[in-house]
Formats: sequence, C-alpha cells, structure tokens
Amino acid sequence: MRQEVRIARRYAKALVEVVPESQLESLLEQARRLGTFVDEKFVRYMRNPVVPAEKKIGLMSEVLEKLEVFPELKKVLLLMGEKDRLGIIKEFISELESLINARLGIVEAEVISARELDSETEELIKKKIEEVFGKKAVMTTKVDPSLIGGVVIRIADRVIDASVKTQLENLKKNLMEV
Repeated sequence: MRQEVRIARRYAKALVEVVPESQLESLLEQARRLGTFVDEKFVRYMRNPVVPAEKKIGLMSEVLEKLEVFPELKKVLLLMGEKDRLGIIKEFISELESLINARLGIVEAEVISARELDSETEELIKKKIEEVFGKKAVMTTKVDPSLIGGVVIRIADRVIDASVKTQLENLKKNLMEV
C-alpha cells in the first residue's frame, strides 16, 4: 500500500470512529459531494510545495463552507491542511468511502458490459453479489463494446471476468500452445 493511502486511511479511520453510526450515510454523501469538487487541478494546487499551507487551508475552508459539511469532517480536513497533507484528499475520500461502506455492510461493485444491461439483468447480478458477499450491494454500470459480450465485475480487489473478449483471448492462447 502506498504511503499516501496509509496516511489517508489513518485520517479517514479517525473520522469514522468519532462520527455516530446514525450519521455515517450523511457523512458518505458529504464526502462524495466533496469529491466532485476535487479535480486534478485542485490536487496539483494542494500538492504544490511553493503554495503556503495557509492559502491551501483558506481554499479548503471556502469549499467546506459552500458544502456545509459536518464539523468533524471540516476539522479533519483542516488538520490535514495544517500538516500540508491536502494533496492526498482523493485518497482520503476513497478510504473514507471504503471504511463507511464496510461499517454499514455495503459492498460496491462495478459492472462493465458490452451493451446496456436491462433492469432485470442488473437486479439478478445485484442479488447474486449480495448473496455471495452477504452485504448490501451498490452497483455502478459501464458499457465497453470491446468486451463483445458478457460482463466484467469489479468488487474491491476482486475481478470476475466473464467477457467474450477474455474467453476468446484465452482460447487463442491455448491454441497457440498446442
């Protein structure tokens, strides 16, 4: 695990421990809203060693005021600013989402298919994921025509590749070995 991710996880873990469980879903929404403001330009600015920490903290304070976030979230982010660690804000948001989802018993799944899935198929995949992991599934879907057919499902660090493209590549590899 990269150093930035470890540091971000410590901040996220500290925040999740002080926020009551009843407010975790709201905190998750706030973190996601904050993530929409954090683009590459923002991160480059926060990582720039020439920019004084006070300016970074000031910008972060402005963003947090507009978003009206929990005081605990604001406190953690401003502490990160004091330590000049706002450059890892994307990692912080990602780790925060993971920790909250784990605490709430939610598993995030990304389903990539060759064409748009109908709602019935999406529901079948979602139920199967919930059955296998024993947690509530939150799914995002993407379309990648290069898959030809089938699906690729990503859940945390696991990938289930049931695409026609991969099956054809495996067949080609096996035929080359013969």
